Amino acid sequence: MYLDVPVRDGQIVKRRVPIGEFADGGEVSLPVVTIGGARPGPTIYLQAGIHGDELTGIAICREALTGLDPATIAGTVVAIPVANVPSYLTRTRGFLHEERWLIDLNRIFPGNAHGLLTERISSVLFNEFATHADLTIDLHSALAGCDIAPFVYIDPDDDEQGTFEIRERCGLAFGTPYAYYKRRGLKLGTSDVSRSFGAQAEDRGIATIAAEMGESRRVSWERVPLGAQGVRNVMIAMGMLDEAPVVSGEARRFNTITLVHAERGGGLRLSVDLGDEVLAGQFIGEVVDVFGETIERLEASTDGFILRAMRYGSLATGAEVVWIAA
Repeated sequence: MYLDVPVRDGQIVKRRVPIGEFADGGEVSLPVVTIGGARPGPTIYLQAGIHGDELTGIAICREALTGLDPATIAGTVVAIPVANVPSYLTRTRGFLHEERWLIDLNRIFPGNAHGLLTERISSVLFNEFATHADLTIDLHSALAGCDIAPFVYIDPDDDEQGTFEIRERCGLAFGTPYAYYKRRGLKLGTSDVSRSFGAQAEDRGIATIAAEMGESRRVSWERVPLGAQGVRNVMIAMGMLDEAPVVSGEARRFNTITLVHAERGGGLRLSVDLGDEVLAGQFIGEVVDVFGETIERLEASTDGFILRAMRYGSLATGAEVVWIAA
Protein backbone atom coordinates (compact mmCIF):
# COMPACT_ATOMS: atom_id res chain seq x y z
CA MET A 1 0.00 0.00 0.00
CA TYR A 2 1.16 3.52 -0.83
CA LEU A 3 -0.89 6.11 1.10
CA ASP A 4 -3.68 3.52 1.13
CA VAL A 5 -3.38 3.02 -2.64
CA PRO A 6 -3.09 -0.76 -3.16
CA VAL A 7 -0.86 -2.68 -5.55
CA ARG A 8 -2.90 -5.30 -7.40
CA ASP A 9 -1.28 -7.94 -9.56
CA GLY A 10 -1.95 -7.33 -13.23
CA GLN A 11 -3.80 -4.05 -12.61
CA ILE A 12 -3.31 -0.28 -12.74
CA VAL A 13 -4.73 1.71 -9.81
CA LYS A 14 -5.02 5.52 -9.98
CA ARG A 15 -6.13 7.64 -7.03
CA ARG A 16 -5.83 11.14 -5.63
CA VAL A 17 -4.84 11.02 -1.97
CA PRO A 18 -5.53 14.04 0.31
CA ILE A 19 -2.47 15.12 2.31
CA GLY A 20 -3.48 18.65 3.40
CA GLU A 21 -5.60 21.69 2.72
CA PHE A 22 -5.25 25.06 1.05
CA ALA A 23 -6.29 28.24 2.86
CA ASP A 24 -9.84 27.98 1.49
CA GLY A 25 -10.18 24.45 2.83
CA GLY A 26 -9.76 22.81 -0.57
CA GLU A 27 -7.88 19.52 -0.59
CA VAL A 28 -4.21 19.23 -1.46
CA SER A 29 -4.01 15.75 -2.94
CA LEU A 30 -1.27 13.72 -4.56
CA PRO A 31 -2.01 11.76 -7.75
CA VAL A 32 -0.74 8.23 -7.11
CA VAL A 33 -0.44 5.43 -9.66
CA THR A 34 0.41 1.81 -8.88
CA ILE A 35 1.01 -0.83 -11.54
CA GLY A 36 1.18 -4.40 -10.31
CA GLY A 37 3.09 -6.61 -12.69
CA ALA A 38 1.99 -10.08 -13.71
CA ARG A 39 5.19 -11.58 -12.26
CA PRO A 40 7.28 -10.94 -9.13
CA GLY A 41 10.14 -8.47 -9.41
CA PRO A 42 11.61 -5.22 -8.07
CA THR A 43 9.77 -2.00 -7.28
CA ILE A 44 10.53 1.22 -9.17
CA TYR A 45 9.22 4.64 -8.09
CA LEU A 46 8.74 7.43 -10.66
CA GLN A 47 8.60 10.98 -9.36
CA ALA A 48 8.09 14.18 -11.39
CA GLY A 49 7.18 17.77 -10.67
CA ILE A 50 8.79 18.37 -7.30
CA HIS A 51 9.27 21.80 -8.86
CA GLY A 52 5.93 22.92 -10.25
CA ASP A 53 7.41 24.72 -13.26
CA GLU A 54 9.24 21.62 -14.56
CA LEU A 55 6.53 20.59 -17.00
CA THR A 56 8.74 18.50 -19.28
CA GLY A 57 9.52 16.03 -16.50
CA ILE A 58 5.82 15.77 -15.71
CA ALA A 59 5.00 15.09 -19.37
CA ILE A 60 7.70 12.39 -19.49
CA CYS A 61 6.25 10.65 -16.45
CA ARG A 62 2.77 10.69 -17.95
CA GLU A 63 4.01 9.36 -21.27
CA ALA A 64 6.02 6.61 -19.61
CA LEU A 65 3.02 5.46 -17.60
CA THR A 66 0.63 5.32 -20.55
CA GLY A 67 3.02 2.97 -22.37
CA LEU A 68 3.15 0.34 -19.59
CA ASP A 69 1.10 -2.85 -19.70
CA PRO A 70 0.88 -4.75 -16.37
CA ALA A 71 0.83 -8.06 -18.26
CA THR A 72 4.38 -7.45 -19.51
CA ILE A 73 5.89 -6.25 -16.21
CA ALA A 74 7.78 -8.19 -13.57
CA GLY A 75 7.50 -6.29 -10.31
CA THR A 76 5.79 -3.06 -9.34
CA VAL A 77 5.74 0.50 -10.69
CA VAL A 78 4.65 3.30 -8.34
CA ALA A 79 4.43 6.86 -9.64
CA ILE A 80 3.52 10.39 -8.63
CA PRO A 81 3.33 12.38 -11.90
CA VAL A 82 2.90 15.72 -10.07
CA ALA A 83 4.71 15.65 -6.75
CA ASN A 84 4.38 19.31 -5.75
CA VAL A 85 0.76 20.06 -6.55
CA PRO A 86 0.62 23.51 -4.83
CA SER A 87 3.50 24.86 -6.96
CA TYR A 88 2.24 23.09 -10.09
CA LEU A 89 -1.01 25.06 -9.95
CA THR A 90 0.97 28.30 -10.43
CA ARG A 91 3.73 26.79 -12.59
CA THR A 92 6.33 28.04 -10.12
CA ARG A 93 9.34 26.40 -8.50
CA GLY A 94 7.74 26.51 -5.05
CA PHE A 95 4.37 27.11 -3.37
CA LEU A 96 3.64 30.84 -3.72
CA HIS A 97 1.41 31.03 -0.65
CA GLU A 98 3.69 29.26 1.81
CA GLU A 99 3.97 31.10 5.14
CA ARG A 100 7.78 30.98 4.95
CA TRP A 101 7.99 31.93 1.29
CA LEU A 102 9.55 30.51 -0.96
CA ILE A 103 10.59 26.95 -0.13
CA ASP A 104 12.45 24.77 -2.63
CA LEU A 105 11.08 21.27 -2.05
CA ASN A 106 14.31 19.74 -3.34
CA ARG A 107 16.34 21.42 -0.58
CA ILE A 108 14.40 20.18 2.47
CA PHE A 109 14.32 16.38 2.24
CA PRO A 110 13.49 14.20 4.13
CA GLY A 111 10.92 16.78 5.19
CA ASN A 112 8.84 17.14 8.33
CA ALA A 113 5.52 15.35 8.78
CA HIS A 114 4.35 18.10 11.17
CA GLY A 115 5.88 21.13 9.47
CA LEU A 116 4.82 23.52 6.72
CA LEU A 117 2.83 22.18 3.77
CA THR A 118 5.90 21.82 1.54
CA GLU A 119 7.79 20.07 4.36
CA ARG A 120 4.88 17.64 4.75
CA ILE A 121 4.86 16.89 1.02
CA SER A 122 8.60 16.24 1.22
CA SER A 123 8.08 13.83 4.11
CA VAL A 124 5.36 11.92 2.26
CA LEU A 125 7.39 11.57 -0.94
CA PHE A 126 10.48 10.41 0.88
CA ASN A 127 9.10 8.21 3.64
CA GLU A 128 5.98 6.77 2.02
CA PHE A 129 7.38 6.17 -1.46
CA ALA A 130 11.15 6.39 -1.96
CA THR A 131 12.03 4.29 1.09
CA HIS A 132 9.94 1.39 -0.21
CA ALA A 133 11.42 1.23 -3.72
CA ASP A 134 14.41 -0.61 -5.10
CA LEU A 135 15.10 2.41 -7.32
CA THR A 136 13.66 5.90 -7.70
CA ILE A 137 13.74 7.88 -10.96
CA ASP A 138 13.38 11.59 -10.22
CA LEU A 139 12.43 13.56 -13.36
CA HIS A 140 13.44 17.23 -13.69
CA SER A 141 13.70 20.10 -16.17
CA ALA A 142 15.72 23.31 -16.25
CA LEU A 143 15.36 26.35 -14.01
CA ALA A 144 12.97 29.09 -15.20
CA GLY A 145 14.25 30.86 -18.31
CA CYS A 146 16.77 28.16 -19.23
CA ASP A 147 17.06 25.04 -21.37
CA ILE A 148 19.21 22.07 -20.42
CA ALA A 149 20.72 19.20 -22.37
CA PRO A 150 19.45 15.72 -21.43
CA PHE A 151 21.57 14.09 -18.72
CA VAL A 152 21.32 11.89 -15.65
CA TYR A 153 22.81 12.52 -12.23
CA ILE A 154 24.69 9.55 -10.88
CA ASP A 155 24.96 11.12 -7.46
CA PRO A 156 27.40 10.73 -5.85
CA ASP A 157 30.18 8.73 -7.46
CA ASP A 158 31.89 8.04 -4.11
CA ASP A 159 29.79 5.16 -2.79
CA GLU A 160 29.25 4.80 0.95
CA GLN A 161 25.94 2.94 1.14
CA GLY A 162 26.49 0.25 -1.48
CA THR A 163 23.97 1.60 -4.01
CA PHE A 164 26.41 2.89 -6.62
CA GLU A 165 26.30 -0.23 -8.80
CA ILE A 166 22.55 -0.07 -9.40
CA ARG A 167 22.60 3.73 -9.74
CA GLU A 168 25.36 3.67 -12.32
CA ARG A 169 23.95 0.71 -14.23
CA CYS A 170 20.45 2.15 -14.39
CA GLY A 171 21.62 5.73 -14.88
CA LEU A 172 23.67 4.81 -17.94
CA ALA A 173 20.89 2.52 -19.18
CA PHE A 174 18.47 5.47 -19.19
CA GLY A 175 20.00 6.55 -22.50
CA THR A 176 20.67 10.29 -22.20
CA PRO A 177 23.64 11.60 -24.19
CA TYR A 178 25.33 12.85 -21.00
CA ALA A 179 25.90 11.49 -17.47
CA TYR A 180 26.96 13.64 -14.50
CA TYR A 181 29.10 11.91 -11.87
CA LYS A 182 28.56 14.43 -9.11
CA ARG A 183 30.98 14.42 -6.20
CA ARG A 184 29.64 14.24 -2.65
CA GLY A 185 29.01 17.62 -1.04
CA LEU A 186 29.67 19.56 -4.24
CA LYS A 187 27.71 22.81 -4.44
CA LEU A 188 26.18 24.05 -7.67
CA GLY A 189 26.79 27.78 -7.59
CA THR A 190 25.25 29.04 -4.35
CA SER A 191 22.86 26.10 -4.09
CA ASP A 192 23.36 23.82 -1.07
CA VAL A 193 22.17 20.42 -2.24
CA SER A 194 22.93 18.53 0.98
CA ARG A 195 19.19 18.15 1.59
CA SER A 196 18.23 17.38 -1.98
CA PHE A 197 16.29 14.21 -2.68
CA GLY A 198 19.33 12.46 -4.14
CA ALA A 199 21.72 13.42 -1.33
CA GLN A 200 19.34 12.39 1.43
CA ALA A 201 18.47 9.16 -0.35
CA GLU A 202 22.13 8.22 -0.69
CA ASP A 203 22.75 8.94 3.01
CA ARG A 204 20.09 6.35 3.82
CA GLY A 205 21.12 3.76 1.25
CA ILE A 206 18.14 4.45 -1.04
CA ALA A 207 19.04 4.02 -4.71
CA THR A 208 17.96 6.94 -6.88
CA ILE A 209 18.84 8.59 -10.17
CA ALA A 210 17.70 11.97 -11.49
CA ALA A 211 17.15 12.81 -15.15
CA GLU A 212 17.21 16.41 -16.39
CA MET A 213 16.03 17.66 -19.77
CA GLY A 214 14.00 20.40 -21.38
CA GLU A 215 12.89 23.91 -20.51
CA SER A 216 10.91 25.22 -17.57
CA ARG A 217 7.29 26.45 -17.71
CA ARG A 218 6.68 24.74 -21.03
CA VAL A 219 6.85 21.17 -22.30
CA SER A 220 9.86 20.50 -24.51
CA TRP A 221 7.98 17.91 -26.54
CA GLU A 222 11.07 16.90 -28.50
CA ARG A 223 12.58 15.59 -25.23
CA VAL A 224 9.56 13.59 -24.06
CA PRO A 225 10.16 10.44 -26.19
CA LEU A 226 13.75 10.24 -24.93
CA GLY A 227 12.63 10.49 -21.32
CA ALA A 228 9.77 8.02 -21.66
CA GLN A 229 12.03 5.50 -23.38
CA GLY A 230 14.61 6.13 -20.67
CA VAL A 231 12.15 4.90 -18.05
CA ARG A 232 11.58 1.74 -20.08
CA ASN A 233 15.33 1.29 -20.52
CA VAL A 234 15.81 1.39 -16.76
CA MET A 235 13.03 -1.14 -16.25
CA ILE A 236 14.73 -3.39 -18.81
CA ALA A 237 18.04 -3.02 -16.95
CA MET A 238 16.27 -4.06 -13.74
CA GLY A 239 14.72 -7.13 -15.36
CA MET A 240 11.18 -5.73 -15.22
CA LEU A 241 10.58 -5.73 -18.99
CA ASP A 242 11.63 -8.42 -21.44
CA GLU A 243 12.58 -6.35 -24.49
CA ALA A 244 15.58 -4.65 -26.05
CA PRO A 245 16.55 -1.16 -24.84
CA VAL A 246 16.57 1.77 -27.26
CA VAL A 247 19.65 4.00 -26.95
CA SER A 248 21.42 6.29 -29.39
CA GLY A 249 24.92 5.68 -28.06
CA GLU A 250 27.14 5.69 -25.00
CA ALA A 251 26.68 8.61 -22.62
CA ARG A 252 29.45 11.18 -22.38
CA ARG A 253 30.48 11.37 -18.74
CA PHE A 254 31.41 14.56 -16.88
CA ASN A 255 32.05 15.46 -13.26
CA THR A 256 32.37 19.25 -13.17
CA ILE A 257 29.99 22.09 -14.01
CA THR A 258 31.29 25.64 -14.30
CA LEU A 259 28.85 28.56 -14.24
CA VAL A 260 29.46 31.60 -16.45
CA HIS A 261 27.95 34.76 -14.95
CA ALA A 262 27.18 38.09 -16.58
CA GLU A 263 28.93 41.07 -15.03
CA ARG A 264 26.55 43.57 -16.64
CA GLY A 265 22.79 43.74 -16.92
CA GLY A 266 21.06 44.11 -20.27
CA GLY A 267 20.00 42.15 -23.31
CA LEU A 268 21.53 38.73 -23.95
CA ARG A 269 22.81 37.52 -27.30
CA LEU A 270 24.23 34.01 -27.04
CA SER A 271 26.26 32.59 -29.91
CA VAL A 272 26.43 29.02 -28.53
CA ASP A 273 23.79 26.36 -27.93
CA LEU A 274 23.33 23.16 -25.95
CA GLY A 275 25.99 20.56 -26.67
CA ASP A 276 28.39 22.98 -28.36
CA GLU A 277 32.06 22.41 -27.60
CA VAL A 278 33.89 25.46 -26.23
CA LEU A 279 37.44 26.35 -25.25
CA ALA A 280 38.54 28.57 -22.38
CA GLY A 281 38.51 32.19 -23.52
CA GLN A 282 36.23 31.50 -26.49
CA PHE A 283 33.60 34.14 -27.30
CA ILE A 284 30.16 32.74 -26.46
CA GLY A 285 27.92 35.81 -26.59
CA GLU A 286 27.42 39.36 -25.47
CA VAL A 287 25.34 41.61 -23.25
CA VAL A 288 23.93 44.72 -24.92
CA ASP A 289 22.36 47.88 -23.50
CA VAL A 290 18.85 49.08 -24.32
CA PHE A 291 20.21 50.74 -27.48
CA GLY A 292 21.81 47.53 -28.76
CA GLU A 293 25.39 48.54 -28.03
CA THR A 294 27.70 45.81 -26.68
CA ILE A 295 28.58 46.40 -23.02
CA GLU A 296 30.08 43.01 -22.19
CA ARG A 297 31.71 40.21 -24.15
CA LEU A 298 30.99 36.81 -22.68
CA GLU A 299 33.73 34.17 -22.78
CA ALA A 300 33.95 30.51 -21.81
CA SER A 301 35.76 30.17 -18.50
CA THR A 302 36.94 26.63 -19.20
CA ASP A 303 37.06 23.92 -21.86
CA GLY A 304 33.96 21.73 -22.13
CA PHE A 305 30.48 21.71 -23.65
CA ILE A 306 27.36 23.78 -23.08
CA LEU A 307 25.06 21.91 -20.69
CA ARG A 308 22.58 24.66 -19.85
CA ALA A 309 21.82 27.95 -21.56
CA MET A 310 19.68 30.93 -20.61
CA ARG A 311 16.75 31.58 -22.95
CA TYR A 312 15.64 34.90 -21.49
CA GLY A 313 16.60 37.76 -23.76
CA SER A 314 17.47 39.95 -20.80
CA LEU A 315 19.36 39.51 -17.54
CA ALA A 316 20.62 41.31 -14.47
CA THR A 317 24.16 41.50 -13.17
CA GLY A 318 25.32 38.09 -11.94
CA ALA A 319 22.86 35.97 -13.91
CA GLU A 320 23.98 32.46 -14.90
CA VAL A 321 24.35 32.67 -18.66
CA VAL A 322 25.52 29.13 -19.37
CA TRP A 323 26.74 26.02 -17.60
CA ILE A 324 29.88 24.44 -19.05
CA ALA A 325 30.37 20.74 -18.31
CA ALA A 326 33.70 18.93 -18.44
